[in-house]
Amino acid sequence: MKDFFITYQSEIVTATISFVVALFTTLLTHFLGNFKLSYTEKLKITSELSKRKYEGITKIRKEITILSQYENLCVTETEDSLIPENIGQKVYTPACCYSYETLMKISSILNDLHGEFGYCLRHTSVIYLVYIKNFLMDYALKYNKAGISDEELRWASVPLYGGIRKWYKRFDKELIRSMNRPSMKYFAHSGLKYNLLLKIYGLYFERTEPYKYMNDEKSILNQMIHNRDEMIAQYEETIIEKSDEIASKLS
Repeated sequence: MKDFFITYQSEIVTATISFVVALFTTLLTHFLGNFKLSYTEKLKITSELSKRKYEGITKIRKEITILSQYENLCVTETEDSLIPENIGQKVYTPACCYSYETLMKISSILNDLHGEFGYCLRHTSVIYLVYIKNFLMDYALKYNKAGISDEELRWASVPLYGGIRKWYKRFDKELIRSMNRPSMKYFAHSGLKYNLLLKIYGLYFERTEPYKYMNDEKSILNQMIHNRDEMIAQYEETIIEKSDEIASKLS
């Protein structure tokens, strides 16, 4: 046996090396194949998520444009006005609050977009979407409860324009920031981090003009609900001041 190993030593060594190389090559090929497959799958998922994310952000940015728009309620002497003192004045109301139909439409659209694309947006983007759509829905419910006309809604919503426009600017910047940060993750929007951010941003939104206006018992809208008969008298004392303030900011 010893003579056998001595005689065929080189062949045995060669065969052993060949076996080791073949085994290593097989294992390496298998590993690289799995790695390539995994990497390819990740690229595919990332590509699909990026497309979905881009589609969602693009749609949301398009729909929230109405939050930056306004309708001019200025009337001439030949037109009827809810408040005669406003004839000739520059008065702006949010375009999203021009009618009950418009208000409900944008609320419904944002709610649908939240359900369709929320999972591919980061926490901050979704929180902006949640608070804005919730405000519009709650505001629509208050409007419906008051039983007021579309014309009254337009005038009652004048104080909202500046605050809603600020929301739009902040939200749009957040969406652009989210679009410029590709992510391979889906977001469940739950857990400690999300709930903490929700509370923090909740404090911010509660202090913004639209939320304060809606919750203020002395606001024009709430006066319509609680004491509609006295609304016109109170409105005359406040609307001109609000209108002049908004007009000066826009000029």
